[in-house]
Amino acid sequence: MAQIGIESNSKGILMVPVLTPVARLDVAIERPLIVGSTESGLREVIPISGGSVSGPLLNGKVLAGGADWCLTRPGGVAEVWARYTIATDEGQIVSILNSGIAHTQADGSYTGRTVPRFEVASGPLDWLRNSIFIGTLLALPAGDRVQLEFFRVD
Repeated sequence: MAQIGIESNSKGILMVPVLTPVARLDVAIERPLIVGSTESGLREVIPISGGSVSGPLLNGKVLAGGADWCLTRPGGVAEVWARYTIATDEGQIVSILNSGIAHTQADGSYTGRTVPRFEVASGPLDWLRNSIFIGTLLALPAGDRVQLEFFRVD
């Protein structure tokens, strides 16, 4: 993987960041475990049961065993806090902590933005630890799948 440089113009002002597509995740989720209403909103734990990872920079599968500890605030805004694991096609294990905000839509889906962080052993995927990422989120109205797209901020 090439080194990521930060360009500046002739006056030394940093240039506008560029988003580089990394991967699309199609994540299977189970029925939520309802913790209940708290003073901050409705707390649910949504188990992750698997899925796929495909993209120009990262490919593999989402492993069962993760979950999203979602807090839905009054008004329908959901605070996402998901921790899960993927296995790359090369056999490397990557831990992901993905937090963000999602908004309920008229069709019952949720759309939002996230900030994924990656934990990975030293090696060819070091760039996951040493970069900033943003993501998009679409939780389908059927309640059984979430689609995510991750982008590296270059």
